[in-house]
Amino acid sequence: MQRMFYDICSFLQLFLLLFTTILYHIGMSNPNISSTRDYVPYEGVGSKFLVFAIPKIGQFFTWVSTLSQALYLFLQTFSPASISTLFPQISTSNNLLPFTSIAILGYIFMIIGGFGRIWCYRILGTFFTFEITIRDTHKLIKTGPYAYIRHPSYMFVCILAFGMFFVHQRLANLFPNSTWLNIQFGPVGFFLFCLVMIVTIKRRVTREEEELAKNFGREWIEYASKTKRFIPKII
Repeated sequence: MQRMFYDICSFLQLFLLLFTTILYHIGMSNPNISSTRDYVPYEGVGSKFLVFAIPKIGQFFTWVSTLSQALYLFLQTFSPASISTLFPQISTSNNLLPFTSIAILGYIFMIIGGFGRIWCYRILGTFFTFEITIRDTHKLIKTGPYAYIRHPSYMFVCILAFGMFFVHQRLANLFPNSTWLNIQFGPVGFFLFCLVMIVTIKRRVTREEEELAKNFGREWIEYASKTKRFIPKII
């Protein structure tokens, strides 16, 4: 009975790993490209790297982590003896990818964040770009999640990113000798992760709102006075 329970958990995690990684990939993919006819303000040194390279790096890492964890879960169910061959650095027979409350929270966050980003993509349509972009036909969208907060896509990307961290920090369990992974997913790594997220999003939101205020004037002022940035009625 206990073995059956472990097998069910492994299959469930295999599904959730693949499902949430697909959502992460979509949520970190630029749905629209700015054109030469659009107004794209300068955002400072390193902005292009943050906009285009960081999401790609995140996608690559998440897929590598997903495939590594999926392989371990598959072997754990069908061929436990092969684990030591494909993961020679592991010296324990314990379950290194348990279905913990942190992992469950991570999956929930990735699902909410992923579908939230897709929702924002659909509501903004061609106006959603990773670069700050003002198109000739630009409109101030105030429907869907934008009826409640001004920057739902950033809120959802934070939820998605934190979920990714909670789920994929377990990759360090499969590579215990990796100093880089242990630092990245340890307390120092988590602190730096939070710091970078806060600084980057605050900088981007400030610049974005400056451009929206210039382009939409009073309409933006009225909209901003009725909505919060990230959490309805709070912040």
